[in-house]
Amino acid sequence: MIIPVKIEKFALGGQGLAFVETEMTVGENVTKRRVPVFVDDVCVGDEADVRLTKKKSSFGEGRLERVTKESPERIPARCEHFTTCGGCSWQFLAYEKQLAWKKQLVRETLSHIGGFSEEILGNVFGEIVGCDNPWYYRNKMEWSFSIDQKSNQLSGGFHVKKMHYDTVNVQECFLQSLKSVEIFKAIREFFVQMHARGENVLYDMRKHRGLLRSVFVREGKRTGEYMVIVQSSDAAFDTKAFLSILSPFPEIVSVVQIVVHDAKGSPTRLEERVLSGRDYYREMMQISDIQLQFHVKPLAFFQPNTLMAEKIYGEAMSLLRGHFSDETLSTMSAYDLYCGTGTIGIVLSRYLQSVIGIELNANAIASAKENAQLNSIANITFREGDVKKILSEMVGSHTDIMTIDPPRSGMETQVLEQVVAVAPRALVYVSCNPATFARDAKLLCENGYMLVSARAFDQFPQTAHIETVALLVKE
Repeated sequence: MIIPVKIEKFALGGQGLAFVETEMTVGENVTKRRVPVFVDDVCVGDEADVRLTKKKSSFGEGRLERVTKESPERIPARCEHFTTCGGCSWQFLAYEKQLAWKKQLVRETLSHIGGFSEEILGNVFGEIVGCDNPWYYRNKMEWSFSIDQKSNQLSGGFHVKKMHYDTVNVQECFLQSLKSVEIFKAIREFFVQMHARGENVLYDMRKHRGLLRSVFVREGKRTGEYMVIVQSSDAAFDTKAFLSILSPFPEIVSVVQIVVHDAKGSPTRLEERVLSGRDYYREMMQISDIQLQFHVKPLAFFQPNTLMAEKIYGEAMSLLRGHFSDETLSTMSAYDLYCGTGTIGIVLSRYLQSVIGIELNANAIASAKENAQLNSIANITFREGDVKKILSEMVGSHTDIMTIDPPRSGMETQVLEQVVAVAPRALVYVSCNPATFARDAKLLCENGYMLVSARAFDQFPQTAHIETVALLVKE
């Protein structure tokens, strides 16, 4: 069924939202109501023909057939791959429009899911913080590969929208540096030539044969250093020739192969092999008046937008310094939950008496310890393990502050209950998902906390993703 719609707003996640009027008969009464329909690849103000793919009593989903009248908000996308590539979704919006919509979406989510009144939001919800440059901002990119079934040519780039295997043979990308794209193109050509010689390039997960899974290019935005990571099977390939094609790029300080051992019946195991240079690249961050150094390992998480991460971590520290005096902070302790490579905890440690970072990922913990030592931080320690398990072992312990930077799913119920039980005086919550943050903030406020500040940060321009940084304090 194809229906004409007009897109009225964006939904969280970036889909366009139209409303279709329907009638409902209850007894002798006929009522009309507007049912929301979610549509991908459309802009607010577009008029379009949409094929209904899902029809429920409370909502519908549709697939765009054609735009019959373009929105006045639409602008030409900068990238030639925009219509097919799954990497970006909002290049058709001017950057100031992207920021305005993201701010509105976070505010609406805090209202609808979190239950915060307009009066409260008017007092605590600040201006969105955007990127100084909404292009070339990513410090890490994963590139995928596929073989075109018609031409039998190897393709490398990003996945086609809504496809798991097919890739767009990328010629340009404006989310990362031009140098990063140049490096990838050289790598792709190496594997294209392998495929042309009849070698079994791509790894087949069903047959457990072949070589290549994906390629990562990582970049130190403050240092100019690059790392290349080839994720592969244990199949042999000419590493000497591979390193040779990278020789025109002196910026590359590390070339690493991550071998994925996934034999049937055995747990998956990752083996790290340094093919050239170091097992890390250097990055620096300038957060307020603090300059920090980092050694970023191949498997360690590091915020994908270095310059925006500086602003996010700066906000976390600013919120605490705005609520407590520096003298008071110097007597306080903190738990840094989901601490990753320890960045927030390392920043806090400059002002606090002590910090304990908690993280499940062993590679991240190893990096966190190295980074603390690199920055001469002696008052921070790290514990490796599941957050809820470690918190349960620390029952009865006390801390003044908790920083919480959870995955997109937010805090598990048990973790939230443990946070409430420990009852720190202040919580700094860094979220990559407004919906789960609003849910968690609501529960925290029902258990003795008050939302003091919430602010959106645009870490991923040209996409619908949004970060939120908030401060909650014990009432």
